Amino acid sequence: MLLNKLSIKHIIKKPRILNKYPAPLFLMIHGYGSNENDLFSFQKDIPENFFIISIQGCYSFGSDKYSWYDIDFSNKDRFINIYQAKKTIEKISFFIDEAIKEYQLNQSQVWLCGFSQGAILSYAIAFKKPEKVKKVIALSGYLEKKLLPKNMNSSYIDLKFFISHGKYDTICPINLVKKGINFLKNQKILSLQYKEYDSGHSLNSYNYQDIINWIKKNKSF
Repeated sequence: MLLNKLSIKHIIKKPRILNKYPAPLFLMIHGYGSNENDLFSFQKDIPENFFIISIQGCYSFGSDKYSWYDIDFSNKDRFINIYQAKKTIEKISFFIDEAIKEYQLNQSQVWLCGFSQGAILSYAIAFKKPEKVKKVIALSGYLEKKLLPKNMNSSYIDLKFFISHGKYDTICPINLVKKGINFLKNQKILSLQYKEYDSGHSLNSYNYQDIINWIKKNKSF
């Protein structure tokens, strides 16, 4: 059921296994032209200690089609509407704080899982909120430096990344992903797993299984 009580519409799956500590937030951010139900299909295989939230894009352009910012597919230099994307980063960052308070979640164990646009936003949000975000699953997206905070003075040593990309992706070229990985290494990110797959701008079964295995391996409860 789509919930409307916070600043972004969302769907949830509450943890079925409760520990003595507040549950970690597993936030899903879908890609361009999709909706909150897309990545939520992962929930059946994600450990049941997580409080899972999948959010709906800010902009609608068709039946159940949403985005987080406009894309100009004809102009690689202006592929991302930077102004809209920055506004969305602020909005999702605020939503994270809202959700933690509303659902009484762990303030320092937020996971982000994003596909395409959602992955691009996940990178930026992780660097904006390193005190909260600890794990990032970036699928078929890349790190856009123009969206990162101006002052990169915080310690990012606790951040862990799982990054995957299709070798034949024509929407987000793989060379952009590799540039982002070099940037992460320069930021002294110690835990980074990157894998390529025989796919385009999509996930195949091998990619999906690697995602689930990484989640299970890196959960701390």
